[in-house]
Amino acid sequence: MTPGELAVAAGAACLMAAIFVVIGVRGDANDSVAIPASRASVIVRRMWAAAGDPSRPASVRRQRVLVWGVLATAIWAVSGWPIAGIATLAAGLWLPWLLGSRRIVSERIEKLEALEAWCRRMADTLTGGGAIGLAQAVAMFDGVTPATRADEPIAGAVSTLAQHLRDGDGPDAHGAALRRFADDVDDRAGDTVAAALLLALHQQSSGVALVLRQLADGVARDVRVRRDIEAARAESRQSIRLLLIIQGGVLVLLAIVPTFAAPYSTMPGQIVMLILLIGTAGLLVWMRRLSLGTPAPRFFGNALAQQGRQS
Repeated sequence: MTPGELAVAAGAACLMAAIFVVIGVRGDANDSVAIPASRASVIVRRMWAAAGDPSRPASVRRQRVLVWGVLATAIWAVSGWPIAGIATLAAGLWLPWLLGSRRIVSERIEKLEALEAWCRRMADTLTGGGAIGLAQAVAMFDGVTPATRADEPIAGAVSTLAQHLRDGDGPDAHGAALRRFADDVDDRAGDTVAAALLLALHQQSSGVALVLRQLADGVARDVRVRRDIEAARAESRQSIRLLLIIQGGVLVLLAIVPTFAAPYSTMPGQIVMLILLIGTAGLLVWMRRLSLGTPAPRFFGNALAQQGRQS
């Protein structure tokens, strides 16, 4: 084995060791001893969370890391380019997260549409006399039957709210239930609806149905604006995907054409490749942040109430 091949083999072994270290990094929320998290550990945990769907079992996510690690090691060993192996691993693990902003924004919009529909159904229930008061109207949406189930994005939050309002009585119980509902929706529009419902429950004033329809109209306007923004961003996302395909094709061409690949087999060539790939990754992170935007600050919820008491 030549020194170069030995170096490649050693580098591949180091990559596999790093993969198993990452696989072993798991947070346990039930630890009896709380260890202060350093900045580096927070970054590692965030990277691990972004490497797969957190809703999936940890074993499935670890298998995914292992598969991409083996593929990256094979590419490293065959090409002799350590940066190519590292780039393969990084792309396999984090590219879906970097390009997943559209799915996140769509889920937010669907949640707001469900909130709008629920407000209108509540207003119709109050207008039609299907409930004695607002608390009874909310409690009707317990999700036991299709007719009493809200749309799927907020079905769990609404059924939990209905159960709490049915079991609890008084301003404190209503406030805690609606704050939890706002936390489940996790959007400023949800805070607005929850706060308005809390005021209506306390004051027991007439015209609640009209207020609910006005809230629904406001949420509908918010949805239209967000959909217009997403339509304008679709072309930019398509351009980014096309650029990634072109860049991947160029890397494959460099690997299979010896004349083009020779400069990148040297240390300066690997450094240049690393700089280019880091620039691409930085661009993707920047595009993700622009796509997601900065959510409007929330003003209602149990978490905010706890922060206010601590301060």
